[in-house]
Amino acid sequence: MKRPSMAQLSAVAGLCLIGFAARAEVPANGAAYIEASVAAVESMMRVEPGKTSLPRLSDPVARKVLEDVWNESAILGKAPYTGADIPALLNIVQQQTRILQAYTLYSPAPGKTPPDTARNVVEYQDELAHSHAFLLKAVSASLEAINNFGANLSQDEKTDARFQGLRQMRLGLQEIITGVALALRNPALREANQTLIARSLADNAAGIVAGIAPPDRTALVTALQAARPSLKPAAEKAVSAFIATATSAPCNGLCRLE
Repeated sequence: MKRPSMAQLSAVAGLCLIGFAARAEVPANGAAYIEASVAAVESMMRVEPGKTSLPRLSDPVARKVLEDVWNESAILGKAPYTGADIPALLNIVQQQTRILQAYTLYSPAPGKTPPDTARNVVEYQDELAHSHAFLLKAVSASLEAINNFGANLSQDEKTDARFQGLRQMRLGLQEIITGVALALRNPALREANQTLIARSLADNAAGIVAGIAPPDRTALVTALQAARPSLKPAAEKAVSAFIATATSAPCNGLCRLE
């Protein structure tokens, strides 16, 4: 199946939710909060003739702006998430991926020098680690909301088109989780950043695992097992906790949708 973009996923969510009513748990201003925060970060990405630079956590002023982008309580609120939260959550994921891409695809001379992604993921690992950790929470919340939506469909509402939409949303979210697993394999990732990402995996394991099918659980566990030799004890412990959940959790709801 072709990987859908996050914008396409938001459109798919809108179609799936036609006629669906439920109480939303994402803060009413959560989407507006992250949109404003992302815009603030992007405004700090200095652009001069033939040159750009990125805001860094090591800069006290930039740090305050960046921390807003990862403010989980203000943006995501608290579980449980329902089907009514899906559009807002997918928009939040989309906004956060803009931050991830800005650092991963950075070039000091846009249009002249192609991005050195291998260098970027090392140089900007502090900022990328926070973005990965936030995305794991947002993906887990999104999968929980999609699961809730599917569980509350009537027999008449269980159409092929809706199920195809659920598959597309899940696929896009799984790609993000896979990207995080690959990031953990980088031997240049510092211990603090390993731990930040791995603990977010462990903290959000239940929601993530409940939303993915058994073959994809197995593939994710395999990817994380490959990262283990590079991990320090705290990160390895958190990854092991995630793997334990992935290999023992029951398969219901969205997990059973093939």
